[in-house]
Amino acid sequence: MWGRVPFAPGPSPPPLLGDLDQERLKRQQELATLNLFQMQQIQYQQFLQAQLMTRQQYAQAIAHQQKAVVGSITSQQQQQQQQQREFLSFANQLQALGLRVREVPGDGNCLFRALGDQLEGHSRNHLKHRRETVDYMVKHREDFEPFVEDEVPFDRYVMNLEKPGTFAGNDAIVAFARNAQVNIVIHQLNAPLWQVPGARKGHAAELHIAYRYGEHYDSVRKINDNSEAPANLKTEMLIKDDSKKKDGNTTCNYRAEDIRDFESEPTETEVDDAVQKVRNATGCTDTDLIVQSLEVESYNIESAIAAILQMHELPNYDADDKTCTRGCNSDCQCRSPLWMENGSGSRIFGPHVADVGEKENNRTLNEKEDNKRSKNKPSKVTNRQRKEQQRLERKKRQEERHRQKFLDCKSNNEGAEAQAPVTLVKTFATLNI
Repeated sequence: MWGRVPFAPGPSPPPLLGDLDQERLKRQQELATLNLFQMQQIQYQQFLQAQLMTRQQYAQAIAHQQKAVVGSITSQQQQQQQQQREFLSFANQLQALGLRVREVPGDGNCLFRALGDQLEGHSRNHLKHRRETVDYMVKHREDFEPFVEDEVPFDRYVMNLEKPGTFAGNDAIVAFARNAQVNIVIHQLNAPLWQVPGARKGHAAELHIAYRYGEHYDSVRKINDNSEAPANLKTEMLIKDDSKKKDGNTTCNYRAEDIRDFESEPTETEVDDAVQKVRNATGCTDTDLIVQSLEVESYNIESAIAAILQMHELPNYDADDKTCTRGCNSDCQCRSPLWMENGSGSRIFGPHVADVGEKENNRTLNEKEDNKRSKNKPSKVTNRQRKEQQRLERKKRQEERHRQKFLDCKSNNEGAEAQAPVTLVKTFATLNI
């Protein structure tokens, strides 16, 4: 028993296959190989489709991105073109007043840069002006806290405003004007001038700034001023008669509807208002002359302005022989260069005002002819005709007085122009903040 290994039979050999069984096995193997190949083909097609979809999606994403970029560029180009058109229109508007824009960087400090350029001739001290303005607002908190928007605490608001680059608005303009004791005039495209009075004295300095694109301030200078000196602009429409002022900070609103005849006898207030409008539009400081012109023109402000402006042209006539320098007689209707098609008067006041003088002369001639005919008629004179004749005689005397007072008016006007080199015409109203 010991030392002998028991017999362990191994696996039985596979049975011998016949030819039929071998053929069947071979077909099964080929079929399995074919199925595997088909599955691989299907998987490969699915892979290609996935790659194609990925490429299409990628191409669509690229196309969408390119379209967005092109749209953004187009929008920026349109915005730039719009800004260029606005700038040209604004430049033409200021050029009519003898002014131009001096641009400052749009870095959030533009307001204080523009005001600094007006006050000092340069914008390098804009941080100092910002700090002084914020300090003034803090000291006069009760004047500015009610106007803080978005329910922001006042302390946080002024703390943010003191940081460089923070956009400053109307409250900062008011604070700057009061702190520096100046009047700030804001120019806008196709809009009235805004005046922010900061001084109670009669002849305070004026700082002119331009507000463009709804978000940017620039400095306004004389058209030929390229220096680093203070701007020293003074506008005629903002100069008031000290004898008529009560508070020293009123502004003149010169509107188109003010050019009218009074339906009834004007009150003293209406007369003073009409005198002030004529004075602002013509620069004449002779109150008696303006009142007489208004009386002659039945208190039509436009006609009175035209009459006084026509008297400014009297140097073109010889006062001794009442002969025009062009050789016409005393009833000459020829226009001076001021009222020609391209003249300053026609360009500023419009052709309808330029024609007022000619219509007035024609009316005077017709009235003179009517007077001659009426004198030749022996018919009874009615009260109405007598009043009309008295009015014509009074008008003739007024014209003679106008000619005598013209030299005084001219000298006063030249003195005013020396102090106020820029004159705002009647189409530009002023609004008071």
